[in-house]
Amino acid sequence: MIDDWDRHRCWGLGRSAIIQFSRGCPHRCSYCGQREFWVRWRHRDPARLADEIAMLHRRHGVNFITFADENPTTNVRQWRRFLEEMSARAVPVALTAAMRASDICRDAELLPLYRKAGFCAILIGIETTDAKIIERVGKDSSATVDSEAIRLLRKNGIIAIATHVAGLGDEGWISRWRAFRGMVRYDPDLVNVMYATPHDWTRFGAETAHIDVVEPDMSRWDFRHQVLKTSRLKPWQLFLAVKLTELALHIRPRVLWRTAFHPDAEMRRQLRWCLWNAAKVWRAEIVDFKCFGRTAKSRFARTGESQFFNSGRTVTRGTGCDHTRSA
Repeated sequence: MIDDWDRHRCWGLGRSAIIQFSRGCPHRCSYCGQREFWVRWRHRDPARLADEIAMLHRRHGVNFITFADENPTTNVRQWRRFLEEMSARAVPVALTAAMRASDICRDAELLPLYRKAGFCAILIGIETTDAKIIERVGKDSSATVDSEAIRLLRKNGIIAIATHVAGLGDEGWISRWRAFRGMVRYDPDLVNVMYATPHDWTRFGAETAHIDVVEPDMSRWDFRHQVLKTSRLKPWQLFLAVKLTELALHIRPRVLWRTAFHPDAEMRRQLRWCLWNAAKVWRAEIVDFKCFGRTAKSRFARTGESQFFNSGRTVTRGTGCDHTRSA
């Protein structure tokens, strides 16, 4: 059990907690290992989950809940029941979760209930704006669906956070520019850019097995650091492109206008908190890249691992091992 709840604070709302309604996902996106890892989708009792959230607020003063689910909205009947249970309890707790754009569009008529249940922000797994890559990775979505999901969330007073994954294709300056332009057209409130990370048990892991790994430290295979080598951009160039993308997307006039003048005071406060903390993370990751790069270069030179990046070898993926195998 958590001893000091004050160490777990988020969203500018005070104490926070992470819970799960379900595990697993029925979809077959090639880069995601959730279906193969959990095998089948299953869920908790909606009423008991709502009771747990109410207890966390009443007993521990928790005001913000993050869902750790891979796909909580899989079963629309059970998900609607959870929303109704939360609405009936009227617990003053803000909720956020990651969801598929297609499920948000499916639940267009339910979104007022989402808001009443407490949802203040939703992380949408967009990953890529390139139609060919969407088809290749089996995302089963489209630009129309993705942009409509963002529009629906904004219409219902819910912050739309879009995820984007760099490295699902062989990146270059042109591909990064197209990705930026695509995200501008979608117009999310916030953007979370991550890096493609291969897992051995996924189709994406098998498809990229021939590609060299640029990050041998598997503790940094956390979606925040580049893992796969790109033929057209060096690691520092891809990092620069990602950071410029994040900066440009978050200082767009529309984003700044909503942050400064949104008519809903609570949403305005939440947007400001998110933007401020996103800026701190952005700066910290630049410092991390600069400092770790120097440390890693020195370590490789001392141990003879400096040949790693030119050896045509890759770290064995998804096993927790630090040995290498031929690509």
